[in-house]
Formats: sequence, structure tokens, C-alpha cells
Amino acid sequence: MEVDKGGYWEFLLGAKLRMTHGDGFQALFNDFMLRVHGDGFTPVKPHGSQGDGGMDGALGNDVFQCYGAENGHVINAARVCKKMTADFNRACETTPSMERWFFAHNLVDGVSRPLVDSLEQIKTRAAKINVEAGFFGLHSFRQLLKKMTEEDRAAVLGVRAQDDLMLARLPAAVNNLISALMEEIKPIMETYTSRSRVPRDKLTLNNISRHWTYQFEYFLMFSPISRAVMRRLGGEKQSLLLPSFFRLRYEELKHEGMTSSQILNTMKALLAGNVRNLDDDLREFAAMTILADLFESCVIFEETRQEANQDEIYDLAD
Repeated sequence: MEVDKGGYWEFLLGAKLRMTHGDGFQALFNDFMLRVHGDGFTPVKPHGSQGDGGMDGALGNDVFQCYGAENGHVINAARVCKKMTADFNRACETTPSMERWFFAHNLVDGVSRPLVDSLEQIKTRAAKINVEAGFFGLHSFRQLLKKMTEEDRAAVLGVRAQDDLMLARLPAAVNNLISALMEEIKPIMETYTSRSRVPRDKLTLNNISRHWTYQFEYFLMFSPISRAVMRRLGGEKQSLLLPSFFRLRYEELKHEGMTSSQILNTMKALLAGNVRNLDDDLREFAAMTILADLFESCVIFEETRQEANQDEIYDLAD
């Protein structure tokens, strides 16, 4: 069976954007643009006492300014809005040929309201000088991703989707995760009381049965422990590879036409395995904790799309 890797690559893209910030995000943006547009795109970097003139990159008469927030979240919105406005004004002063101005960002989960308001103010000023202005966000990165070869995608995102050796080794990492989580959960499973909210809209969208809803409601309380164990075991690399492994398995099962309950039962069997030298009940407990966490964090199944505060989209991949 030939599996569509589109969902896999998009998952890796979202993870990469969240993990990259500051100068690293600008380098990532440049890498995307150069691989798609070649020498038509010009990265801009300050040299010595000369600044960048309010642009981080240019494609013809399109000017780009980059902002990579740490962990994909804006901490000081007022400072970012001030910088965004200053960058636009500087670009207007230094680039009279500018026709379009874009604020490229890594805010995968949505743009904060102050940034939306600042962009609207910029667009009003831009219209007076016949310049278009907008965001360059997740959608635009996805369009660039579609234009790339498989080799370029692997080079930019750092992981090969069809690396059989890597995928063959991941089940061992899954077993290590399950075993470590069992040790953490065993002494507290009867008394732990932390709670995570079940994403109701996602339950409805993916037609999750009442049985599995009840399961998620209980086991999500242990998700902070699951994530802490994952970070301790493998660091940043494994924290990316393991979710990618599960996402690819989910895409395969979905491609086969399985129902949501069939997918969850299959994923549970994958997690629990057939290890005989461990307590079976505790292993199943740990497996369900990870499965609930994978669902809540949108590694498996589809996420609801919020229409409010979405980026204004300009498809620059063509």
C-alpha cells in the first residue's frame, strides 16, 4: 500500500516551526524560499554597521520581515507590534519599489489579537502608497512544502519520512517509553489528581465513541507525567521522532478506511505490545496514558480549525 505522506510532512512542519525561533527561524524561512524560488529570492543580513533596511528577504518586489517566537507563542505582544510597525516603516523608506510586504512568523496555533490589529493599521497605511501587506504563516509554509522535492523536505525538516531503518528502531523506543512511564505511574496511580480538559470539539469532529471519551477523560490526568518522561528519555530529537512515528501509523490506518474506534484499538495494541515480563495491567495503563496524550496534543486524529484570528493568506509558492 502506498501511504500518503502529506499529513506526515505537515506534522513535521508544525513541530519544526514551534521548535525554531529568533535567527534560527529566519534561517529556516530562507531555506524554504531558496529551495522553492532559487536565486529569485534574496536573503538579507546586516553587514557591519549597515542594517537590513527593514527587510529579511526579497522576492522581486515582495519584501519579507521575519519573527520567530520562542515555542510559537508571543510573550510581549506590545514589543512585537512596535517592531512590526517599525520594520514596515523602514521598508517603505528604503525600498520605493516595494509592492507587497509580509510579516513571516512561526505562530502555528494562531496569531494574537494585538498583532492582527497592528497589521490592519499597517494595511491602511500601505494602501495609501499602493502596497499590499499581510502575514506569511503556516498556510504559506505548507504551500512551499508542496513545491519541494522529497530530498529538499528531508533536508529542511531534518527527518526522512521513508527511512525504514529509523522507523524499524522506533518500536524499541516506544517500549522504553512505556517501561519508564510504568515506573513513574505505579506509585501514584491511585492518588494522582491532576486534570486535563478533553477537547470536546475534537471528539465530535472525529466521531469518538462514548467508551473512548470516558477513557480519555480519565487517562489525560497523567499526560504531564507522560510528556516529562518523553523529554527525559530522548531529548528534543526523540520528542519529535516518536510523535512522527505515531502520526504516520495513524495516517496508514486512516488510509485503510478504519473507523475511529478501530484506529484507537490498533494504536493501543501497538503501544501495549506483547511483553510478558512486565505487569500486563500496568503496561496497559501506561499505554492508555500515552494514547490519550497523543489524542489531546493532536498527534493522532484531526484538529478542529478555528476560523477566528487566522492569518491573512498570500500564496507565494507559485
